[in-house]
Amino acid sequence: MTSLKWPDISGMDNPTQGNVFATLQNTKGGKVRTIELTQRAIDILLQVSRSNASDYVFWNATEHGFYKSRSTLFWEYGQETGFGARLHYLRHKFAIDRLRDGWSVYKVQRYIGHGSLLTTERYYLRYLSQKQQERARSDGDNAFR
Repeated sequence: MTSLKWPDISGMDNPTQGNVFATLQNTKGGKVRTIELTQRAIDILLQVSRSNASDYVFWNATEHGFYKSRSTLFWEYGQETGFGARLHYLRHKFAIDRLRDGWSVYKVQRYIGHGSLLTTERYYLRYLSQKQQERARSDGDNAFR
């Protein structure tokens, strides 16, 4: 969202939920996605001042013209310090730890936001024992509440 541009937002002439959409150009995997914005998101956009110097919604005066995402800043820090980890690794750790804690793969899929259950299974079940995999695949939500 940090690289969202005004031309990628449609429907602001009628700024109500169901009419406003954002086309995300820079997504994981390079897929272009269009999402419907909630009324809360629309209300925020209505308060954002536009820049004559930049098409970015969340612009600033840096050489690239937009705010860097937390993951980009984390990566740059890692490169400067030799840390070598990505913020995205925390996402993987969260998913694997929750599955080991007894969450169902269905619940982890919802939290992670994968469009397909198979994606969640492919990325994370290989880190579990056979018994943990069976528990994770059980139908329903067997997670801690």
